[in-house]
Amino acid sequence: FEIDGRKNKNYAQNLCLLAKLFLDHKTLYYDTDPFLFYVMTEYDQYGLHMVGYFSKEKESSEDYNVACILTLPCHQKKGYGRLLIEFSYLLSQVEGKLGSPEKTTERPWSPLLQELLE
Repeated sequence: FEIDGRKNKNYAQNLCLLAKLFLDHKTLYYDTDPFLFYVMTEYDQYGLHMVGYFSKEKESSEDYNVACILTLPCHQKKGYGRLLIEFSYLLSQVEGKLGSPEKTTERPWSPLLQELLE
């Protein structure tokens, strides 16, 4: 699902607050207007259940394709994080941009993410 942070402010803010529970460096909570959120779900006999999401700036001067990414802990190690990253790159291709994840100085990239970026 694509969520516009301006049109669905409450939902977008709740996504950010949820991410803050698991990402200690998460700083964005309330100013969701400049962001799009892409929510991935699983479907079972009870309906749709969120497994993770990523956000990206609508207009990024640096051509970042990911501002924040979260896979819920109970859904980690299932390949969803990799799928979210791959989807972000596909979106960048459709938009005609090279795209790269937003850089953070707090933590170095994991070896898996470094491998994906090369």
